[in-house]
Amino acid sequence: MLVKLVPEDFVVEELTSWQPAERGSISVYEVTKRKLDTFEVVRILAARSGVALPKVAYVGLKDRQGVTTQLISIEGGRLDGRIPGVRYRYLGRAKEPLGPEHLRGNAFTIVVRDLGEDDVALLADRRARLARHGLVNYFDDQRFGSLVAGQGLPGRDLVRGDHEAVVRALIATPGKRDPVPEKKFKVLVSKAWGDWELICKKWGDRKGNAMVQHLRRRPGDYAGALQRLPAKERAIHVFAYQSLVWNRSVALYLARRLPARALARTRYVGGELSWPDAPADQDLPALVETFPLLDHTVEPADPDVRAAVDAALAEEGLTRERFRIDGVPGCFFKHHERPLRVWPEALEVGRPEPDDRRPGRLKVRLRFQLPPGAYATLVLLRLFGAQARDAERPPRRRRAAGEPAAPAPAPGAPSRSAPSAGPTGDRRRPA
Repeated sequence: MLVKLVPEDFVVEELTSWQPAERGSISVYEVTKRKLDTFEVVRILAARSGVALPKVAYVGLKDRQGVTTQLISIEGGRLDGRIPGVRYRYLGRAKEPLGPEHLRGNAFTIVVRDLGEDDVALLADRRARLARHGLVNYFDDQRFGSLVAGQGLPGRDLVRGDHEAVVRALIATPGKRDPVPEKKFKVLVSKAWGDWELICKKWGDRKGNAMVQHLRRRPGDYAGALQRLPAKERAIHVFAYQSLVWNRSVALYLARRLPARALARTRYVGGELSWPDAPADQDLPALVETFPLLDHTVEPADPDVRAAVDAALAEEGLTRERFRIDGVPGCFFKHHERPLRVWPEALEVGRPEPDDRRPGRLKVRLRFQLPPGAYATLVLLRLFGAQARDAERPPRRRRAAGEPAAPAPAPGAPSRSAPSAGPTGDRRRPA
């Protein structure tokens, strides 16, 4: 299964409840972007409209893959002229900045390519299972950008109180998708770590300048440096770790509640996920409707939820009481009840067609809607049951003649490419 061969293969349209106001100091735009994430677009629009970064607000975060349409508000500024990679349309005025409270969900149009006859033959049964049992509302790899990029999980270090490790991850650890000049600069920062005078001289206008300037003034005050990181970006790392713990807790909960014959497992960047995998004509045991995103005050009433949460935290060397962030004011976990399962709405599965870009293979176009926070890539996993290949990932380099093979992974080490056996016989990592 191949997704995102071209950006137009993955189209996302934000569904919102926002209505224009007769008066207001805030301009609202419908913004369609291509190969840019929301943070990149916000920085571009702030510069183009001549306002400070906090004056630009958005309803939901969208990643850079595909073509996405979303609403963005600008306080005290207007857009004018062409912007590469961005189309925008003025919608009206608002009295307050846009925010997550305006999000109703997202509509997806996705072309899935490089399918075989077997993939298509199983599609009807998998669609029926999804309609009956729903989609477990896991967070997918997109939530864990720093983990995918090989930069660790800063939220985990925040809980452990290792503020220096967090700052290192943010400014001195190259990411897999960083441009080469950025990778080289982060290596330089790592080698010069602690020489903040030198680092400040070479920093220029890169993101994170406020953090390194603070460390020049107060070397060693990494907690203070983190307070100079924009609150929304800091929250992304906090929520990523909270989401990882949620995923692990839910996987353990489902393993407690479901018989082995009705359970499938898949890999993702954060470990392993468990899925209900019963036929569409069979009932599942009763499951809770929501599952807690933790803070240190949560006391789950359901005994299976409580046991699963405690087991997931024990794997992290934590308890519920210790699941908190100290030393960085304004940086904290917030309890929220997340739906355990969601059901895709208005699901349309097109007829299989010859794949015009992969001769001899098939493609299928899907349309569906999901509530806020749910991941379309997991819908693809449940419908096609195969490891998706992101067309933007570089191909594996072939080993030259005489070159020694890479060492085999240690026994028990996780593999993101090999499937594990299971009831469906297809439990590989999703897109």
